[in-house]
Amino acid sequence: MYFCRIKYFIYLSILTCCVCSCDSTKEIEREYTYFGGEIVNPNTDYIILFRDNKYQDTIYLDKNNQFLYKIKDLKEEGLYSFRHNPEYQLVMLEKGDSVLIRINTLEFDESLVFTGVGSRKNNFLIDMFLQNEIEREKIEKREFRLSPIDFKNTQDSLLTLRQEQYAKLTDKYALSDLSKEICKSSFEYDFFSRYEMYFYRYQYYGMNSIDAFKEFPKSFFDYRNQVNFNNDDLKRLYSYNRFLNHYFTNSSYTRYMKKKSLSKNKVEYTMSKLDLVDSVIQHSYIKNNLLRGITTNFILDNKNDYTSQKVLNHYLSISSNKKFQKELKKLAKATSRLKPNNIIPDQDLISSNGEITKLSSLFEKPVTALYFWSTEKKDHYIKAHQKTNYLSTVYPEIDFIGINTDDDQTENWLKTIKRHNYNLDREYEFKFPKCSSDELVIHYSNKVILVDQRGRIINPNADLFSSIFEKQLMSYSRLATIEKQKNVLD
Repeated sequence: MYFCRIKYFIYLSILTCCVCSCDSTKEIEREYTYFGGEIVNPNTDYIILFRDNKYQDTIYLDKNNQFLYKIKDLKEEGLYSFRHNPEYQLVMLEKGDSVLIRINTLEFDESLVFTGVGSRKNNFLIDMFLQNEIEREKIEKREFRLSPIDFKNTQDSLLTLRQEQYAKLTDKYALSDLSKEICKSSFEYDFFSRYEMYFYRYQYYGMNSIDAFKEFPKSFFDYRNQVNFNNDDLKRLYSYNRFLNHYFTNSSYTRYMKKKSLSKNKVEYTMSKLDLVDSVIQHSYIKNNLLRGITTNFILDNKNDYTSQKVLNHYLSISSNKKFQKELKKLAKATSRLKPNNIIPDQDLISSNGEITKLSSLFEKPVTALYFWSTEKKDHYIKAHQKTNYLSTVYPEIDFIGINTDDDQTENWLKTIKRHNYNLDREYEFKFPKCSSDELVIHYSNKVILVDQRGRIINPNADLFSSIFEKQLMSYSRLATIEKQKNVLD
């Protein structure tokens, strides 16, 4: 470990010398921007640096798992994303920066450290990100139970501490106006989001009406007056986008309830929410991402094809992103096929011995539970296999089959299932991962699809780790037993 750190700092020194030796004047120094670093325990041999749809490049690691990327003329300054499957984070790049990262994939966000020119602002951003994550967990557990006044006072005290951290940063280091705006927004919008989340909980699970506003101090929502809903510089910032989602959920619900005299209609409310986004947001990137998220969530949660199509049509009438439109049309068709009593779309699978088999050939027991996993999410696949191993002993009438969803990962998949001594007869991978994941609508890792012996869908969207999953299995197991007894009598 010590030797690796020495190598890394030598690498940093070489980069610094490279920048200085090539650029003899300040003006020339700003001509090039560098992004480099080291990935410890890499999942792949590359990272991807991207920004919207305008910029994307693949950067390969060398034999020491290090990389160095040179941008001759940085066209757009601001937030970029870098991805090392399956994780990604943000990096802020401005002309003349030479930013190095060091990441251990075993603790991706927690291990991320920036060095070099431009590191101060980036370390501040990752520190804010981690602090925000920790505090939101505490809020979920305890502070949502506070009164509106107590909650606001508690969060305002924490916000003051953040503002002091920000003041120390800007007093000590010379940052550009862009850097100051993004650094400040990284924590401010997270607190704005907390206030919106609190109101959502209070409104939906407390008063459950627009009268909930009366319980809040007049100053509670003052922060809304300073929000820029079309801020191009913040369009990739987590806290900004989180706030927008919560704000439009609350604002659209409140407006809708006023018009509808407290009668609830999920379809009308969703379309009202889409209309509000359309009327408030002019920035096409921000607008289309919000519209896409709202419509996707509705389609995934909805069980009625007619209402799904109604919301989709409304989305299509105001969306301007052709790619998103195509995706959502495809999603609506796929979810329509994944309804209870429909036959599950057949898929080509690869078995542990390398043979190609059909999904439909696996349904041997009265009930089969299909769960999905990736080698890139170690914590998840370990917990998923532990859970299904336990459930298979409790519910012998149910067959649990794990399907790997990785692209071109056959070798790693085989090594993984053999290393963990998983049941090779119950492990498969998709032959065509992207196509199969789309057809089976695998949008979250905990998803389980339950089918009967004839391949008819029992439940297309069970959650392996939900509190009601075992109750569902108990019910399906009883029905399977009754069905089996009927067949014997017949």
